[in-house]
Amino acid sequence: MQFLTDQFKTPALVSSASLPWQGLRIEQIHLPSATLPAIYYAEHVLVLHQVAEPLVIRRRRAGQVQKTVYRTGDLGLYPGGDHAAEVDWATPRRNIYLTLDHRYLAQLVREDASIRRFALCERLKFKDPLLNQLIQQLLQAAGSQRALGRFYVESLTNALCQQLIEHHATYQRPSRQPRLPAAALARIQAYLEAHPEAPVTLQTLAGLANLSIFHFARLFKHATGVSPYQYVVQSKMQRAKHLLRQGGATIDGISDALGFASAKSFVAAFTRAVGCTPQQYQRG
Repeated sequence: MQFLTDQFKTPALVSSASLPWQGLRIEQIHLPSATLPAIYYAEHVLVLHQVAEPLVIRRRRAGQVQKTVYRTGDLGLYPGGDHAAEVDWATPRRNIYLTLDHRYLAQLVREDASIRRFALCERLKFKDPLLNQLIQQLLQAAGSQRALGRFYVESLTNALCQQLIEHHATYQRPSRQPRLPAAALARIQAYLEAHPEAPVTLQTLAGLANLSIFHFARLFKHATGVSPYQYVVQSKMQRAKHLLRQGGATIDGISDALGFASAKSFVAAFTRAVGCTPQQYQRG
């Protein structure tokens, strides 16, 4: 992948560059005032603006100047290709840049046989609370260790791509949509019950359903009402509650049995899902 951020010559405050993430890179960068020439974007770029005060960005194209005022939380979406405008700003900013591999997104679209004539839209300034949240979560994951880390990042990436495709692109789709077969959901449930300690990935679950990752995630959420990641966490929490009710198992033992990175990450995940700590649940 080639990155717009490589031109800034400013080291990233947080970056996923050293992590084995597929399809994207996320960076938080503090930028002084600057001027950028017209540029070719080799990849798709999604920008989340973080500014202390309103930021004016000027775009000069064919002798005309366009001014756009950004505030914290505003997003910009720039599909790969030529962007024939010189850009400058005078106010320092600390933005989050998410670079999405166009080949990765194109492959997801190809795997969903119901999508035709797909193209991302250029949007200089817009709001999308879900994209905002997903970008923040990916940045946080880039700077810390999380339970179910690989599955967590895969799920965030897939959700972000789905949101871009559904709400920030043009495409055609037939009115009748396929459904996740009941037998596929039964295979997934049986696998999770038989392998509670096994590492789980979207690829594993999609393989059980004989579907591509992207197609599987969309059909799975439509069938169950939750994402595959949320479903797996719920499954692990049900198993954890069973072990806690039985007694005799330590928090470390349950954490290991369920495949968490550490007892601390298990306690945090359990508390978020159940509303109390494992120790409180066991006493109750």
